[in-house]
Amino acid sequence: MSQDSVIPKQEIGLVRKLGLFDSTMLVIGIVIGSGIFLTTGIMAKSIPSPLLILLAWCVGGLIALAGALAYAELGAAMSISGKPMGP
Repeated sequence: MSQDSVIPKQEIGLVRKLGLFDSTMLVIGIVIGSGIFLTTGIMAKSIPSPLLILLAWCVGGLIALAGALAYAELGAAMSISGKPMGP
């Protein structure tokens, strides 16, 4: 077998690099994600009961869920990007 008939293997896969946008979004996610640890201490100073703190987190979660579902409905109402559904 000659050297010319050997086909080199090419690696196919994801590019392992982070750009400026990727790095920025990663830092923003970390900052927002760490907020749960910071705000709970502030809430504990104001709210005396652990059950009330849990209730406050659950109510906040339900409000956030309602907002997310409202945006989902608004997005589903658009059949084509930028054009509302209807006559």
